[in-house]
Amino acid sequence: MKPLVNSGGESFDGGTKKEVDLSELVYDRLDYCKKLYLNGKDLEFFTKIEDNIKVNCDEHYIKSTLDNLIINAIQYSKEGNITLELDKNSDSTAIFSIRDEGIAIPQAELYDIFFSFIVSSRTKTPAGGRGVGLALCKKAITTHGEEIWAESDGAKGSTFKFTLPI
Repeated sequence: MKPLVNSGGESFDGGTKKEVDLSELVYDRLDYCKKLYLNGKDLEFFTKIEDNIKVNCDEHYIKSTLDNLIINAIQYSKEGNITLELDKNSDSTAIFSIRDEGIAIPQAELYDIFFSFIVSSRTKTPAGGRGVGLALCKKAITTHGEEIWAESDGAKGSTFKFTLPI
């Protein structure tokens, strides 16, 4: 797997990992994204975040992942609820999820949306994404040795989940 490269040109091969309070980071990124991207939308946010979940990660890439997922949930929801959850799994991983009530992703596209320059058929508009954000999220999470995935019934809303090592 080719290492990630940050804006300073340094590659990420796992050497910049440190212990990060993921619980605090999720709250921080949610506040940040709401301030910049909510733009008066009628969305309600709910959080179910276990306190003090520490993960071993590269904070820069996990911030970027959280931002991408939160911004997408805001962007593709006109109204309704967005729910963020963070828990510990029994297998020594943390699991994060974000669920929205916006446009759904067709089930046949749930795997493909994580590839570069692929967007859902429901977001292929001039205002839609470019198919880079979710690919970067996948690269950041898989470089940590973990998984990211999407769930949707294809009718309303989507859920994105990822795991990180505790």
